Amino acid sequence: MVDRIRIRKTSYAVGYGRPPEETRFRKGQSGNPKGRPRGSRSIGAILQAIIGQRITVTEHGTTRRIPALEVMLRRLTNDAMRGDVRGLKLLLSLIERYAQSPQAEHRIADLLAEDLTILARYQQDAGSLLANPRRKSKKKGRAHEI
Repeated sequence: MVDRIRIRKTSYAVGYGRPPEETRFRKGQSGNPKGRPRGSRSIGAILQAIIGQRITVTEHGTTRRIPALEVMLRRLTNDAMRGDVRGLKLLLSLIERYAQSPQAEHRIADLLAEDLTILARYQQDAGSLLANPRRKSKKKGRAHEI
C-alpha cells in the first residue's frame, strides 16, 4: 500500500500566486470553458446596429434610405405636430438637450471675446515680468525672483 502512494516534493513553496502543480490548468485547457461564446454582442452594440440600419422611406414621391433613428425622430415630430401631448413633451426635451440655440452660440462668442481680453492682459503682465525678472522686496536689501 505504501508503494501506491507517491510523495511528491515540489521545487518551490506553494502559496499566493503559486498553486500546487496538481490543480493548475493543463496546457491547451481554458480557464473558463463555458464562458462567453464567441461572437456574442452586448445589448448596446445590438441597439447601435438597429438604430443605425438604413430604412427605405418614400417622401414626396422620392425614395431614399435614411437611418432608423432619423425615421423615429421624424415620426415623433409628426406626432407632436398632430397634437400628441406626450410626443410634444418628449420632442421639446430632446430639442432642449441636443439642439443648439442661436442665443447659446452668441453667448459663447461673448465668452470667447472676454477670454481673449483676459489672455491678452495676462500676456502683457507676463511679458513685463520676463523683461524685469528681479524686483526689490519691501524689506531692505532683499530681492526675490519671480
